[in-house]
Parts: sequence; structure tokens; C-alpha cells
Amino acid sequence: MTDELPPGWELATVGDVAHFVRGVTYSKEHAKKAPAPGLVGILRATNIGDGLNFDDLVFVPERFVSDEQIVRDGDVVLAMSSGSKSVVGKAAIARSPQRCGFGAFCGVIRPSQAIVPSLLAYYFQTKAYRNAVSEVSKGSNINNLKAGHILERPLPIPPAGEQQRIASKIDELFSRIDEGERALERVSILVERYRQAVLKAAVTGELTRAWREKNKDTLESGVALLARILTARREAWEKAELEKMKAKGIKPANDKWKEKYKEPAAPDTAGLPDLAQGWTWASLDQIAAPEKYAVTDGPFGSNLKTEHYTDSGPRVVRLQNIKDGVFSDVHAHISRAHFDRLKKHHIFAGDLLISALGESLPRVCLVPPDLGPAIVKADCVRFKTSPLVVSECVMAFLNSPPSRKRTKTIIHGVGRPRLNLKEIRALVVPVPPEAEQQAIVDQIRTQVGSVEQLLAETLRFAAQVAAVRQSTLSQAFRGRLVSQDPVDEPASLLLERIAAERGANTSAPKSGRKKKTTA
Repeated sequence: MTDELPPGWELATVGDVAHFVRGVTYSKEHAKKAPAPGLVGILRATNIGDGLNFDDLVFVPERFVSDEQIVRDGDVVLAMSSGSKSVVGKAAIARSPQRCGFGAFCGVIRPSQAIVPSLLAYYFQTKAYRNAVSEVSKGSNINNLKAGHILERPLPIPPAGEQQRIASKIDELFSRIDEGERALERVSILVERYRQAVLKAAVTGELTRAWREKNKDTLESGVALLARILTARREAWEKAELEKMKAKGIKPANDKWKEKYKEPAAPDTAGLPDLAQGWTWASLDQIAAPEKYAVTDGPFGSNLKTEHYTDSGPRVVRLQNIKDGVFSDVHAHISRAHFDRLKKHHIFAGDLLISALGESLPRVCLVPPDLGPAIVKADCVRFKTSPLVVSECVMAFLNSPPSRKRTKTIIHGVGRPRLNLKEIRALVVPVPPEAEQQAIVDQIRTQVGSVEQLLAETLRFAAQVAAVRQSTLSQAFRGRLVSQDPVDEPASLLLERIAAERGANTSAPKSGRKKKTTA
């Protein structure tokens, strides 16, 4: 970004043209959720997005907040920590902000009056900056930045007149990009609403009502199908037990050993809606494949840590891979030897992957056919359905709005919605006749396929838009976005003036340290 600067430009650091203000330190006991006399609102890292969000502040006694720690117009507010769902280093400019401070996990870069604030804010959106802070931020559980990480960053400085022209041009271009992104977002919302409507029609039986009426005389009921599934499960268990006894040289004298078999728990249907004709309710445990690890979650604790990851080898499926009906191909690997030690957690093509942590639970997708050897990580569940059940149909049912509404009543975890393995086994889904399950999948593919293609195009355009943003910023900080004007005062004189002003005002605070207070 800084090579071959244009005439009149200078390479400085952020600290040469701005100073850093530390955030307010306060204890939880002093933080309030609502405003009141004597309290000041505090921005946190979670308030930093495309701009600053002032809707969800905490409020602390005014005595904790220095004048320096009150956000000013033109301040650039940064997330100095990746805790609390924040992205370390993200930044937004304060434009005519309401009176508030900012917390200890934030910092403010306050530019000299000779620097156009929005240009400095745009610098903190560049890919070069984002890559740099990702490298330098370190922490055991969360990533953290120090003031020096920011202040020591190299910064190309244009002449004062060119700064304003660049900032105005970026504003203009980004305004058009914003309009395009809003249009793409509207398309995405409409597509998702339509998809959810189709899934709701599927799980209630409306999607295949006409098909079901046409084929009603040839269909095996869901009740009969579930009975066959449970019979096949018991028979598989008995066969496995006999093989174990045979291997030990044991010949059973009677059938008493069969009493050890444990039937999967049937669902509690009280309060569940009526189903379509020929359908029945079942728990996931009931329709699981008749094998030992048909329903299993990932290894916890020391069995699988981040340091176990390798550059290649069998895949590790994590939460970020499990999207709503779609497998996101984000890579993580472990060694073959480590993979072989975790056989209980192996997954296979056609299995269902269920997210046990996060928003919109359950969130389910299929293991793609070309994934290769892989395991699930903690908070991810492998679910293999009975061969008599169409797994894609079960996925659609679990991802449907009625299923998520029911599941919401059993989710636990403060701030981190979660389901445990027992709760996932107990999730209920309808069991239609086997032929109707495939008809449901075919209908979903037909009705959703075309709009999902539109969504895929939308996502592709969104990625292109993001690339255009970065290209614009890259051109801007190379001096290629607007033309240079030879009559502009060179940046070298601007920097000299800033340095002189700082030298003349030695009493100016360099950081916003909290006043000494007594609680």
C-alpha cells in the first residue's frame, strides 16, 4: 500500500498524526442497562459495525469517565479485544455522536485537526490494516491489541487538499456500493423467507397434499414405517450381541439376554400439532441408524485442541461448516494418526451434521459426498438416519420454522444458546410414508432450487462488491483514486506543523486515563 508514493505524499505512522485514548474501566456492579441521572452511556466493542450503534449501551457513573473519554465527532473507535463476539481491530468513525464514552475493550484514535477524520477511518477498513492487526493481536483465549499496535502502523499521508478529495470520492463510491448491498440484502431476505415458507409447507404436509391424495391407496403409513425401523434396529442389536457372545465362546441357553435391549425413547406428543394423514411423530433417536455411534458429538477437552490442527490430512468439521441446509467448505485438518484415535467421531457422506451451539437451533446440513475422511468437533453432532428414512427430508424438517420454534423452548445457555446430545436425540420430527419423504425432497428441490440459484448469484455479487470496496481503498492510499494538484501544500509541511503544535502543547494528554475515584 505504501510503495512509490505520489509527489507531495509522506509516509508517517498513525501515532504521528493522531493520539490514542484508552477506554473507561468499570466493574460490572457499576454497569447499568438503562440510563439514569448521573450515568453516562458506554460504547463497547459490540457496538462497532459498519458504523457505531448507540442502541445497546451500558451506563456507568459519570465520575468514571474523563473528558478525554467522551466520544467526539471524527473520533475513530476501535475494538481492542475479540471478546464478546467482537472482531479485534474493527473500527468505525463517530459522526455527530450522542454524548457517551467507550469501554476498556475499545480505544479511540483521535486525529490532529490537520487530518481528515474520515480518511483515517477508511484506512482502518483496508485489507492491509486488517491483515496486520490479525498478525499482531495475541491472547490465550481472545485476541488483544495494544495501543502501540495501532500507533506504530505506517500510514501514507496525502497533502491536506488531496485528503479531502480522496475522502469525498470514497464517500461517493461507497454510497453507490451501499445502495447495491442494500438491494442484495433485500433479495437475500426474500429468498430466505420463501425457503422457510417451503420448509414449513413440507413439515406440515401441505407441500405434498396433492401428491399424497393421488397416491393414498399405495402408501405404507408412517406408523408402519416407524415400526419397521424399530424392528430393524432391534434385530441389528440382537445380531451384534450374538456375534459378541460367539466370539467369547458363549452359547445362550434362552432368550433372556434379549431383555437387555433398550428401546429408544418415544417422543412426548402432548401439545404437538396434528399431522397429515398417514404421518406419525418420532424422536431422532428412534429413526437413527442401527449402529453404535449413529448419534455422536465431537471430542471435548484435550482430545482435540487447536494445536492438533495440521495443514493437511483428514478434515475437522466445525460449527462454521454447518450452515442452514448448506455445508460451508471451510477447511481444518488433523493428522491421520490423530484421526484414527477418534473413531467414535468419524462422519461419512450422507450423514446429517447438527449444530448444537449458536443461533437458530437446530441448524442442519448434509455431509457432502466428496468430503473424504473427517470427524466432528465439539458442539457439532453427527446423525446418521435409518436406511428407511430419507436424510434430506429429515434435514428439511429440522431446519423448518415449526421445528425451531419447538426447539427454542428447550435451548439453554446464557448468551450461548446450546443443546446437549440428550436433547438432540429427543428432538421430534414427523415420519411420512417412505415414498412421500422422497416426494417432499423432490418438491423442495424444484421449488427452492431456482431461488437458491438466485441467492448463490447474490452471494457472488456480494463478494465482488466487497472486493470493489477493498480495491477502492487500495487505490486511494496509493494516490490513484483522484488526481494530484501541484498547488497543494505537501504533506511534509503538514507533518511539520502537527509536530510543532504537539511540541508547543506539551500539556496535551496522550491517553485518556481514568480519573481516580472512590466507589
